[in-house]
Amino acid sequence: MVESKKKKSNMKDVARLAGVSTTTVSRYLNGSLSKMSTETANRIKDAIAKLNYTPNAAARQMVTHSSKMIAVMVANIDDYFSTELFKGISSFLEANGYIAVLFDSNASLDKEKNVLKTITSYNFDGIIFQPTSSSMENINSEVSFDTPMVIVDRDLDTTRWPQVLTDNYQSARNASLAFKKQGYEHVIVLTSKIDSVSTRRERYLGIRSAVQNTDIIEISEETYNQKKISQQIERLLHKYDNKKTLIFALKERWFLEFIPPLISKGYFNSGEVAATGFADTSTARAISPHSKLINQNPFLMGGISAELMLKLLRNEKIKEKRVIVPAK
Repeated sequence: MVESKKKKSNMKDVARLAGVSTTTVSRYLNGSLSKMSTETANRIKDAIAKLNYTPNAAARQMVTHSSKMIAVMVANIDDYFSTELFKGISSFLEANGYIAVLFDSNASLDKEKNVLKTITSYNFDGIIFQPTSSSMENINSEVSFDTPMVIVDRDLDTTRWPQVLTDNYQSARNASLAFKKQGYEHVIVLTSKIDSVSTRRERYLGIRSAVQNTDIIEISEETYNQKKISQQIERLLHKYDNKKTLIFALKERWFLEFIPPLISKGYFNSGEVAATGFADTSTARAISPHSKLINQNPFLMGGISAELMLKLLRNEKIKEKRVIVPAK
């Protein structure tokens, strides 16, 4: 004999057991308790527990016009910065009754555009966005003017949405000046394509404001030859072997990729070569414990971004549209 499935309780069942209308149950589920007595709220709560009632998310969205979901679009999930940024966002949103949904553009403008198109076709309450570049083209073409959005880690030429940024220029300048005082006159900059993203440009300008003798090695995030890049670094080290040289990685990925082989070859033994860069993991410090690295605190940046998003959703006034989080 086939056992019949137990019928799932619905809002009408809850209303009947609690002795109230379905509208009152709906208000209770959406947190609108100001116009009902404590006794009524407790009856509804008890009815929900007895019936083991689970609200239908789709039905609630139709009533509240809110999914309680925020799309989080990062530039490259392979980067520790992006994963920690998402953790900070998710932690804050979950504590406030929202769910963060992660999307990755994988450092591709084409993919970024397609994913933005997908996001805007679903019922997300807002978007927290770490763009692949500093261009507004994809945003302007795919995101409507009134979409609640917070920009993270990119300084875009817009006042439409709040932006959460690191003090990239000043932190790079301060680090360069500190090494300059120690006699480092030449800097090798390891970076992804420098002109496409504001953070990289600002960091490079911060370095150049302190040290004029610089060489840039641009590395493709999609495909690169590790051996050839390493050889290029070594050629520059030999070219300036009469000057103390600082290797400055504008991204932790490049520090982890290219500094360990140089350490194993003994380049840092004499003190004539040093390394620094933007790094947020303990791995980078473990590999090179004597290196002074710059931490952006992406978890904190994520939390601030999520807080701004909730203010947008509540139509609260935001005093500062550009929030600068000091690196350390």
